[in-house]
Amino acid sequence: MAILLLVEDDADQRELRKITLESAGHTVRAAATAAEALAEAEGVELALVDLRLNAAGGGAALIERLRYLYPGLKIIAVSGLAAELHKLPHRVDAAFEKPVRTRDLLRSIAKLAVFLAAVSVQAEQVVHFELSAPGKDWSKAGSESITASVSERQHIMVYAGATRHRYSVFAESANGLRIRTPGVRTHSVKAEAAPPHVRHAPVLFERRNAIGRFTDIPLLTYCEKLNDAGGEYFQYSVIFSNEDGGTSTRSLMARWGRTTDIEYVYRVWLNADGSRKRAIVQGRNHKDLEYTGPFENDHPLLMPVTDNNMVAGEGPSAVRYQLAPVLVDLSRASRETVMDAHPQTWRIMTAELLREKKLRPYGVEEGESISDPRNYLYIEAEVRAGESGVFFVVTNTAGERFASNKGRAKDTVMRNGWVRSTIELPPGTKASDLKTIAASGGTARIQYLFLLGADMLPGPRFRLEGQP
Repeated sequence: MAILLLVEDDADQRELRKITLESAGHTVRAAATAAEALAEAEGVELALVDLRLNAAGGGAALIERLRYLYPGLKIIAVSGLAAELHKLPHRVDAAFEKPVRTRDLLRSIAKLAVFLAAVSVQAEQVVHFELSAPGKDWSKAGSESITASVSERQHIMVYAGATRHRYSVFAESANGLRIRTPGVRTHSVKAEAAPPHVRHAPVLFERRNAIGRFTDIPLLTYCEKLNDAGGEYFQYSVIFSNEDGGTSTRSLMARWGRTTDIEYVYRVWLNADGSRKRAIVQGRNHKDLEYTGPFENDHPLLMPVTDNNMVAGEGPSAVRYQLAPVLVDLSRASRETVMDAHPQTWRIMTAELLREKKLRPYGVEEGESISDPRNYLYIEAEVRAGESGVFFVVTNTAGERFASNKGRAKDTVMRNGWVRSTIELPPGTKASDLKTIAASGGTARIQYLFLLGADMLPGPRFRLEGQP
């Protein structure tokens, strides 16, 4: 039996049809208007809609809205005018001209109900919520954000605050997923079939000692499709807003070009049919460990268990994220380019440092701290490091020189390939104030440079003398 939404503005017809459907064993929610129908639609499996509703656009407009909000919803349209049924611009699963024979209607509903029962739970969807939280600002203590409930057990951290931002999650179905958390505005909801790499995406529980503190949260999950001697595998990495333990903030900027924490959390090798062959996680002390923890369908249930976001199957915690991973190719780019493609990650990085008072004034050295990230030049380069590592030096139009490592050997880039680094500059420095850039301690092909704007977002990319 199905949960039905009956939309009919004729009171007598609505009551008669409701009795008929309930007598057949279905659960029926009745609505006289489009507004009532939308208010009752969450969790419904099938909608029976009269096209002759007394409202702008009538039933056709309601069907369009239902299709948009609930892509998996089955819809039956009825009308006293056959021409209306033929002109429907949006797909319906069945259509009947009035008067409808009860036997035919119940038979159609029964067929669709059987189909609904047979749908595999693995036919997942990616759901894109465009949300805002007016009055919230990640940089302000006490007003950082809202943890919104997507369902009884899935959450979204609305970290972009009052800015309208798209948050993407995976779910068994978009049907019934709604944000009902006070203070969060939903501007749009769109769903699409989940691509293959979502099948093995990790469910990530928030680290227990970070809950309610709005620190070191998972902002984004990305996936790489890779190969090794063991065959094809997916590697899932998470961009966290900060790093509460491990590498110093100063070294993060000099050697990695950001203060977010980017960690691979899960690798899964695949059989020919896409099923799981073998899986590992990055566990405590950065050790690769065979994953023997819990799964939900093909999704590993992971939780950071260290302050530098190493994971284990030791959840759950009170907050559960199902971040839909973006598929990326980093064969010719640094992993920080994923942040460039999702620039709100830069704003949250900077805002969190400001709120947690982890910044020092420009020109003052205070342990491992840095100045405002908007004072730095960001460098994307392909390098081959020498024994002492690579560092970068920029010269401004006044002839002043600034180095990424500030003379510290431990703050050079010691790895080869595509990397990020930064150079601290006087506040207010513009691209036009810079003249040349060069690498020392190895070879480097500098791809591009950028600065963060006053809004904490990456500004235009540019080049300087000395770039090949």
